[in-house]
Amino acid sequence: MTHRLIISYDGLRYAGWQRQLNAVAVQQVIEEALGEVFGSELRIHGAGRTDAGVHARGQVAHLELPRPFPAKGLVHATNHRLPSDIRILGADRMPEGFHARKSALAKMYVYRVQHTRVASPLDAPWSMVIGRPLAQEPVRRALEALPGRHDFSAFALAGGSHGQPWRRLLAATLDVRGSEWVFRFVGEGFLRGMVRALTGTLVEIGLGERPASDMARLLSPGHARGDAGFSADAKGLCLEKVFYPPGLEPIESYRP
Repeated sequence: MTHRLIISYDGLRYAGWQRQLNAVAVQQVIEEALGEVFGSELRIHGAGRTDAGVHARGQVAHLELPRPFPAKGLVHATNHRLPSDIRILGADRMPEGFHARKSALAKMYVYRVQHTRVASPLDAPWSMVIGRPLAQEPVRRALEALPGRHDFSAFALAGGSHGQPWRRLLAATLDVRGSEWVFRFVGEGFLRGMVRALTGTLVEIGLGERPASDMARLLSPGHARGDAGFSADAKGLCLEKVFYPPGLEPIESYRP
């Protein structure tokens, strides 16, 4: 039986989502908790990877359960065995063939910037703090270049899909809330480090260190990672939501 998990985690203590041989990852911690619940080894499959230190509010994973199990019990029994910085927010029993990654239409990543010299300790652990003035207008102009299908080679870290650098962004926006800037990127797929590199480049534009027109220039083929801006801190990035086809309805759902 296929189940979908909606997962939130603070990535500070973890080496990213994907299980690794020499470091603790979020996937491993959840699989070990599920193993305690069911008394056997289980593997979960995430909708996408997040790098070390990156957070998630709406990561999605699926798993095949060895026996029928209520969605409510799956949520609470697993959370009981998880550390406080990882939580299952909901569970759905899905139709056969559902796959957390392959069935997804798009993902939304959010990056938070605290535009202040003194950041609240309630915000700073999950944001990048910029203590210099940032100009909104050139940043918004640069964001206009991002929606569409582009070559994002200039924004891809080593170890990513260098052979396939083309990705389609559906939306790229900035929401200003006082001293907090919230960038939202919605896309069909993302390269490794892409959102952090985009954010770093946008911050450089906001600081006046490069023109807004640089964004469109960097999206043309032939650019290397070093041509774009710095990689923003991992702690400011969060996988906010994964989107699925509206007709893909769960058979059973539970949200606490």
